[in-house]
Amino acid sequence: MPIVNHIAGDQAYLLALGAVFFNDATLKNQGSPLPEEVLWVLGEKGIRKFEGLQTADNSSRSLAFPETGSYVLRDGDLYLFFNASNIGRNGRGSHGHNDSLSIEVSACGRPFIVDPGSYVYTADLRERQLFRSTAYHSTIQIGDAEQNTTNEGLPFSIGNEAHPRILDWQTGTERDVVVGEHSGYERLPRPVRHRRAVFFYKSDRWWLIEDDLLGKGEQTIAVRFHFDPGLELTVRDESIVSACDKMTGARLLVCSKDLRLKPKFEPQFTSRHYGAKTPSISVCWLMRMSMPRKLSWVLLPVCAGEDEEERLKLVQSHVSQVNGQARSASLRVNH
Repeated sequence: MPIVNHIAGDQAYLLALGAVFFNDATLKNQGSPLPEEVLWVLGEKGIRKFEGLQTADNSSRSLAFPETGSYVLRDGDLYLFFNASNIGRNGRGSHGHNDSLSIEVSACGRPFIVDPGSYVYTADLRERQLFRSTAYHSTIQIGDAEQNTTNEGLPFSIGNEAHPRILDWQTGTERDVVVGEHSGYERLPRPVRHRRAVFFYKSDRWWLIEDDLLGKGEQTIAVRFHFDPGLELTVRDESIVSACDKMTGARLLVCSKDLRLKPKFEPQFTSRHYGAKTPSISVCWLMRMSMPRKLSWVLLPVCAGEDEEERLKLVQSHVSQVNGQARSASLRVNH
């Protein structure tokens, strides 16, 4: 438990403690205030040691944490988190959720696509089941199947079928690539493997998501993006959803490259603190299609003062070139 009150998503004070304890300057966030926990846990000596640690600003770099299955594609104020973590506790799950290959996105100084949190545990087993479900995360669901089997009566147990793994990770000055897959749907009568690649084009400031669904026969597919509370969501046309922060004017456009299908808005919730939840919206493209199938999505930030139409034209002008790069990456993975 933290000594000082923090919002649930703020774990920066732990990095400061680690920086002092392990004498590791890379854990010190440049420009961040000294957390009070350093004084309470490590005393005045800890404060002096923390202040003496010199570090460059590495807060905007893309980073991989393969031991945890966590990958960050980042440049300046653009941030995408890609999750390929296992369920934990040697396959027993405990606090694990059905969130394989899910993403979170922040841009222009605010979160847009978010993880829904946990809300409660044993106080409400139905809500516990809901918040850890595949349908509450920004990934793909096949039919009504969960990525890993769950039981509402067992709130701290989850199956171990998905086995997510990373197939490719590259980061450079102009482009990042991460490719992962999971086998959670291979237990279905018509097995499907979900492979997701994310490409980050830093100069033009946008992401491309390529979803490969590898299987046979027809399947019902749901592709969801879970948005932060407080955003105004609109459908520009059948292929573009706009999420707008009315206070700042910042927007994130989610554009389907393949579908002419109007998405549904699903009322859901997001929990930033234990025991508290706020209404939010998940955008869902629901369809029935034959396998194998590839689906592609452009995530385009439009910050305050930028021209949305010009940003869209910029991305559209690069789509054919990007398609070739994406296919090349897919061929490397397959071989």
